[in-house]
Amino acid sequence: YYVNAVKLGYASPLPVSYIDPDSYDKAPKELKEALAAALTPVAVAANRATTTDIILNRGAVISGSVRFEDGEPYSQTTVSLLRKDKDGKWAEFATQEGLFAFSMVSGAPTDDQGNFRLTGIPPGEYLLRTTLSLASAEVNSPGIDSPNEPDYRWDVYYGNGIRPSDAKIIKLKEGEQSNGNTIEIRLSRLHSISGTVLSQETGRPINHANVELHNADDDSTCTVTRIDRDTGQFRFPYVAEGEYTLKVTKASDFPPGGQSHGEKPIRTYADSSQPLIVKAEISGVTIQLKPLPVAATAATEGAQ
Repeated sequence: YYVNAVKLGYASPLPVSYIDPDSYDKAPKELKEALAAALTPVAVAANRATTTDIILNRGAVISGSVRFEDGEPYSQTTVSLLRKDKDGKWAEFATQEGLFAFSMVSGAPTDDQGNFRLTGIPPGEYLLRTTLSLASAEVNSPGIDSPNEPDYRWDVYYGNGIRPSDAKIIKLKEGEQSNGNTIEIRLSRLHSISGTVLSQETGRPINHANVELHNADDDSTCTVTRIDRDTGQFRFPYVAEGEYTLKVTKASDFPPGGQSHGEKPIRTYADSSQPLIVKAEISGVTIQLKPLPVAATAATEGAQ
């Protein structure tokens, strides 16, 4: 067996996300290798008591606040950590705050003053990230196809960056405290983008598609939204100034109420992309999609 102890404020010997013991058999290979490298196996024999000692050391701490540029605190959001994985890419690092709160988030919540505190952190280099989010509105009425829109998310990093490469790195030694880290959300530099997705053949709005915003230089995804099923319109409420690629994917037309009832699309469309430079509010963006041949539509249906 492996025996691991976790206590809030103390560093875990595992530099990986926590795992439910019942899920060990299904755990990825790299997680099992990390367990084997960090923990000493404990052998249990019949009719014998087995003892083992576990030493926990106080972990490092990162604390601070999340505020808008006018000083207003951003309460009830989540601040999470990123740490480089074995491939050198910034990946989310699970902290104990989410574990002990029995929540699905991997970071710490902000209080009514926008303050946060992340504890039990092993030494290393980290990024701080919060998310500006808008909860979706879902309509459930008999006979009406629910819009079922996704939550809108825009990540903001410590150091006023909008992606890991722009963020400020926090270096921690064993047991060190890094306080006063403020993530500022500059709403004045965030702009809305809106437009409509149309069929190139008929000029009418398409009723189902994902609209994605990617960074122009490395094609990394910034955020994703969906079009309105009645008007074909889309909107990104918050977008930082910069150069992007606007992509439309998985576009199709469904009969009224058809998607929620599992019906197949009556037409599918080719993906599309176009450059976009954001310096201010942008409205009236029109994206026309080319219909796929009927045979291609049938093939898409089979793949779905």
